[in-house]
Amino acid sequence: MAKGTREIRRKIKSIKNTRQITKAMELVAASKMRRAVANTLALRPYARLAQALLANLSDKTSETLHPLLAKREVKKILVIAISTDRGLCGGLNTQLFRKFSEYLKSEQSRPSRGEAKLITRPQGATLGSPPEISFIAIGKKAQDFLRRTGQKVIAAYGAMSNHPTLRDSYAVSRMALQDYMNGVYDKIMLIYTNYISVVNQKPSVRRLLPLSRYALEEMVLEMRAHGASAQAERESGFASSSEAELRNREYLFEPSPDRVLEMLLPRLTEMQVYQAILEAAASEHSARMFAMRNASDNASEFIDDLTLAYNQIRQASITAELAEISAGRAALG
Repeated sequence: MAKGTREIRRKIKSIKNTRQITKAMELVAASKMRRAVANTLALRPYARLAQALLANLSDKTSETLHPLLAKREVKKILVIAISTDRGLCGGLNTQLFRKFSEYLKSEQSRPSRGEAKLITRPQGATLGSPPEISFIAIGKKAQDFLRRTGQKVIAAYGAMSNHPTLRDSYAVSRMALQDYMNGVYDKIMLIYTNYISVVNQKPSVRRLLPLSRYALEEMVLEMRAHGASAQAERESGFASSSEAELRNREYLFEPSPDRVLEMLLPRLTEMQVYQAILEAAASEHSARMFAMRNASDNASEFIDDLTLAYNQIRQASITAELAEISAGRAALG
């Protein structure tokens, strides 16, 4: 009996120590989450205004397309995959890798084809092989997953989830821009976890290049659908302006709309990569905070169950001893 109670006390002490660790990790994740969410929401109004400016510029530029706007037949694809460095964040990475697998399966199941409907093939020609897919992995979890699945990784970076800045994302965005403009890849995609709310994060696959006003509109609509950017927009002064008002504003372009577009498009691409990194950081800290909170709650329930079992064993032991004493007294008369 003593051995059983000693074992239960040892388990209770061990679980209490674990609960202290998970509680501390929850507090740290909550602190990082507040800063990451604030940075994410602060950039969303800028993305919305940039989208409206691009739409206005597209209507005024010449018919000659910028290289970042040109659509080509897709033979090679570059995917920027953003994950975490560490685990202990619930099913965040599992859901992201499931999205990876779904995207790879969808690309490999269809032959190489043009993104634009204007691209035609000679009559009787057969479609080519599926496009070749390469990866830029951000985060150790993405690197491990891509290595296990035998994917081609051309560059790998550590996760930028603590306090990511625009400077941190330059290396990734510049590589994507140069490779696309040099014709190394025909399409560039982003795969990351989108921050929707503190309790909800959703894996997202989005086209980065070729850039289009419709892709940016989809990104902005996705942000606005989350509802979390309303406060940031009010603080930034954009909430009072509707999409139509932003698009119909008069702009004075110097030296020309084409020149402004040439300078603006790379910045928009860099902004999209940075936004994806911020969204992934906010998602990671939110998921880790809730995972550690659930772990602490489960530890408390386990401690309660063990304490109840411990008290029951002690009570049974005391009752047995009292019964032995009573039986001894009765035998002595």
